[in-house]
Amino acid sequence: MLFRNIIITAFFTALIAGVLLGTMQAFSTSKIIYAAEKYEIEEAADDHHAHDTATAHHHESEEWSPKDGVERVGFTFFADILIAFGHSLLLTSFMALIFLKFGKPEITWRSGLIIGIGGYLSFYLATIIGLPPEVPGTVAADLHARQIWWTMTIVMTIIGLSVLYLAPNASKLLGLVLIVIPHIIGAPHPETHGFLNQDPSAVSALSQLEHQFLIATAGVNLVYWLVIGLFSGLFANKFLKANRNGFALS
Repeated sequence: MLFRNIIITAFFTALIAGVLLGTMQAFSTSKIIYAAEKYEIEEAADDHHAHDTATAHHHESEEWSPKDGVERVGFTFFADILIAFGHSLLLTSFMALIFLKFGKPEITWRSGLIIGIGGYLSFYLATIIGLPPEVPGTVAADLHARQIWWTMTIVMTIIGLSVLYLAPNASKLLGLVLIVIPHIIGAPHPETHGFLNQDPSAVSALSQLEHQFLIATAGVNLVYWLVIGLFSGLFANKFLKANRNGFALS
């Protein structure tokens, strides 16, 4: 019963937050990405003698990607809804946990907003300190290393914030330590910073786009997490009801 109600809460929240996220991206971050893609350097292909059979097979086996236009926008909205569903599952499960196990205040839109802010701090703000958002064509460190640090930072920030929120005052220092550890370790960075396209006009344009992208992602993510927290709290309040025996359908 509890699991079903959490799924229902996450589903309705994801529809709202995912569509909102896709709409905001379409009018902000996506436009910046499209503009930056114009400056990306294509692989050198001037030497036609180097295009042997092996190269032809390589191009045939390139990863599929949606075409620009309606297809790309559609897949973006679909992905955003799936991402919002996962995030809402985490937020709703956390609200259920603290409500059931720790006797925290009743689940409402206010408590949802608080936990939504925690999501923003964990998934966005904590990670951009070490790995700020990058536009296409930016020189970057090894992808695997970045993914490991990004995941570690999110997990330790979530645990750290949970300790700060739930633990007794004597244990709250542990929460701060957990939050700081990933930044002491440090995020992986390339040996040289900059862009693959070294044309002066391209570097100038990409630098401006990078600054715009950072501001846009900060705003989009803040609104997204506030909305997903708000509606997770609202729908959890509707579909979950706390009592001494746990949660039941209201």
